[in-house]
Amino acid sequence: MVNVDSLYFYFSDLLRSISSRFRVADASFRSQEKKEAASWDDGAKKASAKKVEAEDKRKAELARKAEAARLLAEEEAALPAKKAAAPKAGKKAAQKPTPKPAGPGALAAGGGLAALSDDKGKSKDDIVDDEPVSLSATGIDSALEMLDLVNAKADKASVGQQAAGIERHPERRFKAAFEAYQERELPNAKKEHPGLRLQQYKDLLYKQFQKSPENPFNQVTVSYDASKEEKVSALEARNKQAEERLRERTKNLTLDD
Repeated sequence: MVNVDSLYFYFSDLLRSISSRFRVADASFRSQEKKEAASWDDGAKKASAKKVEAEDKRKAELARKAEAARLLAEEEAALPAKKAAAPKAGKKAAQKPTPKPAGPGALAAGGGLAALSDDKGKSKDDIVDDEPVSLSATGIDSALEMLDLVNAKADKASVGQQAAGIERHPERRFKAAFEAYQERELPNAKKEHPGLRLQQYKDLLYKQFQKSPENPFNQVTVSYDASKEEKVSALEARNKQAEERLRERTKNLTLDD
């Protein structure tokens, strides 16, 4: 026969044991949770400190650059005062003519090709009889074309270099030149002619490329065995055509204004 009192005490002890184990496990869990929370807080504080330090460095760098720019501006503002020397009594300061910009820098200074007409130090054979011209260029292609003309007029060595680089095998560069032209002009073609298929855009650009100065076949070419004199003559003919074309554009721009 089962003793009820014995069963009662047995289950009571079992419940106390289970409850004690739960309390120990809960305490351990809470302790671990606190440690992890503290670890996260430390990491967040370190990250925040790094951000603050980086921001302080950035502000210090900006302040340093601003101070350097201010000092440079003050120094540049003081330069004209130092250079302007007072004229001596009884003597007139000789006025020096303003030098004209020469070379490729003449374009940036607004001098055009007319700035290259300074004949000082040249022999009679070197002086060009043509009147100085002032040309204007619009767009990258025209500006590069004008720059070539400036180099040709300003430096005889560049004439020889350009003559040596005249195309003798345009067919070798045609494919690469067209691919570069197509890649650059395709977005513009899509804007100007929306709704076409890709092949139609390519056909349109191919037709335009036939007349483009970037087409190697439209550039100055000579035979593969051409002499130096023939190359120079071909280069001079190309430059003359380019100058006439730019002069015409300048005239049109003047009329439009």
